Amino acid sequence: MRPTQRRGPMVHRYVPILRWKRGERVGMRRLSVGGRRDVLPLFVCGADRFVGRKATKTRAAIQPADAFADELRSTWGIDPVSLDASAVAHGSASHHPIIDIGSAARAQGLTFIPATRLDAPLLYQQGVSAVAATDKRGVVLRVDLQQFTSASAWIGAWPHAPGDTDLVVDFTNNVVTVASLGSTLDAAFQTLHRAGDWRSVTMTGTSMPENFSGFAAGLHTISRSELRLWQRLSSLALPYRLDYGDYATVPTVPPPSGIAWGFPINAKYPLSDNFVVCRGVSTTGLGSVDMDVQLRGHAQSIRAYPVRGSLAHCWADQQIDAIAAGSTEPGNLETWVQLGINRHVEVTRATVP
Repeated sequence: MRPTQRRGPMVHRYVPILRWKRGERVGMRRLSVGGRRDVLPLFVCGADRFVGRKATKTRAAIQPADAFADELRSTWGIDPVSLDASAVAHGSASHHPIIDIGSAARAQGLTFIPATRLDAPLLYQQGVSAVAATDKRGVVLRVDLQQFTSASAWIGAWPHAPGDTDLVVDFTNNVVTVASLGSTLDAAFQTLHRAGDWRSVTMTGTSMPENFSGFAAGLHTISRSELRLWQRLSSLALPYRLDYGDYATVPTVPPPSGIAWGFPINAKYPLSDNFVVCRGVSTTGLGSVDMDVQLRGHAQSIRAYPVRGSLAHCWADQQIDAIAAGSTEPGNLETWVQLGINRHVEVTRATVP
């Protein structure tokens, strides 16, 4: 069945986890009205992406937190958005930049919710608490399965009330292994400590391999295992609503420095229940093919895919069709990050009720 754009409030909230990359931000900015509905983006910002803007002849320098808030508003407006900035470096022993981000977001009128983990650095945790105390919008807490099942052991030390906490159980790239736990996993969700007290509970993870390693050149189909696991868990008789999240990009961790990331030239295209992976070849050496040739070929493969489920309201689908037809340039790898994020969120929001 082809997903269609839904109108009105959704039953479940969708929490896409994203890196703070320009291509991702552009893809999110171009979502349709329906594609944004009941979506809470959770951005994870690394130290290398928290930078200011240098002064020019016509503009004064902009501090990192202000530049970040400007971009956040440009990307998502004033709708609720969450950020995990625990990896952002700081030069103070008493002040984490999350406080500055919170202040800048407040000045911009943003609905900003800080996100953290139980093992985040103490200074960051203190900064999160300071932002939450001022804004009174609560926090997002990401936990792994072991922490999810042992909430009774740590909740006494958790500085925020469950009613002010959006709990996100993150299976990262271990979705298939976790799903194999079967009834044991079901019981963990059914017996979550103080189950009805949390402001929200979300399951998230990814089934995508990093950079599609191990795949031969050509088209491949990968099951959206995280979506299927959520569908199974959310159908249980749970004493709370289980919302859905996933990694809208491929890797769960940033690539190591010095790696020519993106070669061979690959593309990921989400369907309502699977991913289509267009695995390319290198752009240099024996058997190489130019990037623009490969990207146009990927667009043509996607357009011709028999159960594609193109969405009329999806900017990425319109662009991919134009690239396949030759009326638009194929762009570069960042272009396809934009397209991949935009299609991922649109089709997921159209699939998850």
